[in-house]
Amino acid sequence: MGETRIAVLSDVHSNLAALEAVLDDLDSRDSAAQVVVTGDCIGYGPDPDACVRLLRERKAMAVMGNHEQALLNLIYLNRMNQFARDALRRNAELLSPDSRQWCESLPKALVVDGCRFVHGLPPDDPVTYLWKVRTNLAPVFGSFPERICFVGHTHDLTRFTFNGTSVAEHPLRQGVVLLEPDLRHLVNIGAVGQPRDGDNRAKYGLFDPGTRELEMRFVAYDIARTAARIREVGIHRMFAQRLW
Repeated sequence: MGETRIAVLSDVHSNLAALEAVLDDLDSRDSAAQVVVTGDCIGYGPDPDACVRLLRERKAMAVMGNHEQALLNLIYLNRMNQFARDALRRNAELLSPDSRQWCESLPKALVVDGCRFVHGLPPDDPVTYLWKVRTNLAPVFGSFPERICFVGHTHDLTRFTFNGTSVAEHPLRQGVVLLEPDLRHLVNIGAVGQPRDGDNRAKYGLFDPGTRELEMRFVAYDIARTAARIREVGIHRMFAQRLW
């Protein structure tokens, strides 16, 4: 192992059971790793305040996701569908003032150990989905100087590489992958709180800046616990159903 490793989480979405399972798994692998969240700590799920408090206790770094952006700015809230808007409004009611202030103060991008972190699209866009430009990613690689950028937002797992001329797409699977030093990388890291890749386990990555190895971890958690909490706090049942 090289330098301090980075645990890359995204799209926690107020899913405390998933977040706790991921952090427990991380502690079993490397409790000293720096946690970095690529946005959307809140939204959809039932426990936004507990998730924010837990991340802050872990001294996690985070960037603003589209759900934090919508909390801050009604223009972005009104662009969401009705169910997502209602869930975020309920999340806002459940957040303490201190947690809400933390969410609203997040930067739109971070650079940690030479890696860029952004929610939607580099260099610093919290709201644009990567898939909207996936057929023309070369200009995106030209928009940031770092060799590696981690993104979230789509809840999917994909890795794009750029050799200076062309972009290639690669699946991102459970296990270890080397982010080759002669290429640039754009890594769509998946979701902790609401996976949408056909596998309902929580996903996160453990990256070693020294060796450039990225270990993708898939973690089972108590989905029924989160589903019951969603119903308990009055969020639409669809957000419970889609966890399965």
